[in-house]
Amino acid sequence: MEYDVPARMRDGVVLYADVYKPVTSERCPILLMRTPYDKGTGQRVYRSPAWYARYGYIVAVQDCRGRYKSEGDFYPYINEEFDTFDTVDWASKLAGSNGSVAMFGMSYPGALQLLAAASQPPALKTIIPAMASSDYFDGWTYENGAFCQAFIQSWVAYLAQDKMIKANDSAALAKITDVQWQINKLFAQAPLSETFNECAKYLPYYSDWLEHDRYDDYWKAVAIKERYDRIMLPVLHVTGWYDSFASGAIDNFIALNDLYKKDPARGRQKLIVGPWYHLPWQQQVGSTDFGDGAANIIDAAQLDWLQMNLPGAPSQRQRGNQNGDDTAGGEAPVSVFVLFKDRWESFSDWPPLQAEARRYYLHSNGSANSLHGDGYLSEQKPDDEPWDTYIYTPLDALPSLGGHSCCFEAVAPMGAQDQRANEYRNDVLVYSTAAFENDLTLMGQISISLYAASTACDTDFTALLSVVQTCGRSLNLANTIIRAAYRNSLSCPEPLVADEVYEYRFRLGWIAAYIKAGQRLRLDISSSNFPHYDRHSNQTKKFGDDGPFKAKVARQTIFHDARYPSSISLPVLP
Repeated sequence: MEYDVPARMRDGVVLYADVYKPVTSERCPILLMRTPYDKGTGQRVYRSPAWYARYGYIVAVQDCRGRYKSEGDFYPYINEEFDTFDTVDWASKLAGSNGSVAMFGMSYPGALQLLAAASQPPALKTIIPAMASSDYFDGWTYENGAFCQAFIQSWVAYLAQDKMIKANDSAALAKITDVQWQINKLFAQAPLSETFNECAKYLPYYSDWLEHDRYDDYWKAVAIKERYDRIMLPVLHVTGWYDSFASGAIDNFIALNDLYKKDPARGRQKLIVGPWYHLPWQQQVGSTDFGDGAANIIDAAQLDWLQMNLPGAPSQRQRGNQNGDDTAGGEAPVSVFVLFKDRWESFSDWPPLQAEARRYYLHSNGSANSLHGDGYLSEQKPDDEPWDTYIYTPLDALPSLGGHSCCFEAVAPMGAQDQRANEYRNDVLVYSTAAFENDLTLMGQISISLYAASTACDTDFTALLSVVQTCGRSLNLANTIIRAAYRNSLSCPEPLVADEVYEYRFRLGWIAAYIKAGQRLRLDISSSNFPHYDRHSNQTKKFGDDGPFKAKVARQTIFHDARYPSSISLPVLP
């Protein structure tokens, strides 16, 4: 072990790493992680750096700029591309190195790998980003225009603490710690722009993120999806069906794999999707246990990947993962855990080429409100049907039940949870299929076409797909939101004309799920999912400044007739 090993960046700032070296006279490849979460505290989802060193890797774990031991000022995303480029060069020259570097890490440490790969440091041979989005705007800070409140506010409350400790500001630290222990009080504060007023100097980026509430040059400057053509190495992408960044991680794989198929010299791509939420990666996800096969297999999968894609990687190691199942670490380009079938399956591409889009249309006799309403889904196109309506009251927002937020279940809604407590409410429209006569496998992307009107000049619409088990439990599979003003563009929001009907087309998410005969699928439509997303005030006031006294009630109308055939498209394996 070598502690606090310095690496000087191009602007003179010194970053510090802990280095773990195997006891050997042979030259070894480097396994590098850069993190804002304290290099010395260990990892919640990976085995320790010493465990990897045992297999013949020199492992370096570095504090990002301005975090913990490292010098400089921390501002998320801004310096990571070039700091990582310089750190890779430094790591390749460590004593005992063979000059080849691989990177691993999840969440923020995963995303910065992709930024670094775009800058093409010569020594970087492969990366393994886990739970990493394609974009810090959509799918990270916002989703279809709505603010990812639970994740962002709990995250910045955590990020502020290191800076407070360095400033010896015990009063501010006590306040922010108290906030974390009473996180729901934090979420309830409004307007959003005033949430961190007392400690704003420790997190200037929070107000910047509220200011930049659309996809503009601020976000494009650090967007991974704007750099795909410059990523020229093998990548193992890892995510989970209930992770907040799952859609972005899968988008990363699809885009880079398409480029690889056109030019194999770019480096092969592999995708692993487990049943997990952001962390920990375990078989119990929310209220659902997906079985022993759902346990964390990523350490072994990473060793497999490194052995095949990192020059000089050690060849002798224990085969298979911790469970003796080598599926996710194999040669197939795609390995996904199929929910409720509770096993891994492999594919040559994603989405699977044999998956077929099957469209189900929304129907009712005009009262789909709640689980006791008359809403249903069928493959028959609607004819003349009455619309459904509900009242959205921002101060009585629908509470989040499970889902794909970040980063801990105790502070943000995550995982598979029974949705019936929400489905009993009249501000939720519920549409269910009939019980399936045969087993059904969903594999690919779910999409929505929703025809809706609102009395507001701007508002939100939420969608949640669940599987209804024979016992009646309604377990969420995927959920999302769309802010009405962003229906056509994330860069140029457009207010609504009150009571005018608009079509909203959006992705509900990616899925691999096994629906057994006798079970049903259910689509819930509403206008809030709080605190997963912020509560829309139904106003077009400056975002972040619209507190509870500015909120207005809106009447929402969902159409499903011959002219406005609202529907959901499901990817079904034949």
